[in-house]
Amino acid sequence: CDQYSSLSLNLSAVLQVFDGLDALSQLTDLPKRTIRYYIQLGLVDRPVGETRAAHYLPSHLEQLLRVKKLTEARVPLERIRQVMDGQDAAPTWADARPPGSLEVKTHLHV
Repeated sequence: CDQYSSLSLNLSAVLQVFDGLDALSQLTDLPKRTIRYYIQLGLVDRPVGETRAAHYLPSHLEQLLRVKKLTEARVPLERIRQVMDGQDAAPTWADARPPGSLEVKTHLHV
């Protein structure tokens, strides 16, 4: 069972209780700095509003959980950007290389 897809609660109600970046950090178990970095890279949409008045929607939480799932599978951030932009299908778990694995590509010219 996928732990991120099993999040079946009213996300808008949760975000109203935990308003702002602190809420996303707590719900995703990601540091606020990492969330800001993902926003800067365009992996996650910018918040609604500016500075302290900024707030996040359930779609922001969904984006962060998806990015987190892909980074934990060791998918490179550039590939995640392509997936989030809809340029490419989401990678399967077979696409992700386990830690310590080695991939060798060769070209043979005859």
